[in-house]
Amino acid sequence: MKFGMSIIVRGDEAGPETFDAMARTAEATGLEALWASDHLLMMPMLESKYPGTADGQMPDPWKRKYFQPFSVLNFLAGRTTRVRLGTSVLILPMRNPLEMAAQLAELDVVSGGRLNVGIGVGWYKEEYQALGYDFGSRGKRCDEGLEILKRLWSGEPASWDGPSYRFTDARLGPAPRQRPHPPVYIGGHTKAAICRVARHGDVWHPFKLNPADVAALLPTLKDALAAEGRSGDGFPVAPKVTLVIRDTPHQEGEPPTHGTPQQIVDTIHRFEDLGVTELCFDIAPETCTNAVATMERFADTIRPKL
Repeated sequence: MKFGMSIIVRGDEAGPETFDAMARTAEATGLEALWASDHLLMMPMLESKYPGTADGQMPDPWKRKYFQPFSVLNFLAGRTTRVRLGTSVLILPMRNPLEMAAQLAELDVVSGGRLNVGIGVGWYKEEYQALGYDFGSRGKRCDEGLEILKRLWSGEPASWDGPSYRFTDARLGPAPRQRPHPPVYIGGHTKAAICRVARHGDVWHPFKLNPADVAALLPTLKDALAAEGRSGDGFPVAPKVTLVIRDTPHQEGEPPTHGTPQQIVDTIHRFEDLGVTELCFDIAPETCTNAVATMERFADTIRPKL
């Protein structure tokens, strides 16, 4: 199984020193990937609820500082040599897919072919509204955008005539270094998201699912893949979960990747038994010191037992 860590791109400790420290530690400890999340604007949440916290609110430090994924990943592309760099996840429907095709292709080139493209539709209605994009049609625009990315990444003249975007004989260069394109991770675990995985994805990348949740949804994924003429056998699955390594045991109600090293090892084995191929870890709390310590402790006390 492969393992990655979310970069601290938000909050008071986000910045070049933290990015560098996490990247150096990731390469030294053998982590396979570093991931950057995506928000453009912090708007008052009148209707939206953030799915990552119990109260549905984003922490106040995130509202003060939130680095964009391309700034962070392009910075790290020139300061790393081995670790893969990914978006987890890029909110494609609130961005122009032609511009995203170019930026992602260039990032794949400057990183030497180390890009993972994580795509999602997002949840933040007020952010969409501020940017001038319709929230209700974001799923359809995401599907359209994914088709456009792949056509433009071919390196050949590409045309598209869809409900949201139209162009004829457009060429994009440079094309991505990875051929036919970088691996596309599709976020989400709704029925629509799983169908999007089956149509467009190379990896299913759900958020905050425990092993029982993954087990319950795997038949839906396999049915969706079969409907697209694709096999579900060995299809890559890469959940994004929070990681808290400590000496005190896991408590009821916590994510199963919180607790002692042995408890986390046991949880990872349960994921592995289901066919999960990769885990992306969010850390808590989001401080540079904790991120480095977590990566080192994972390498020393957990990974040798897997």
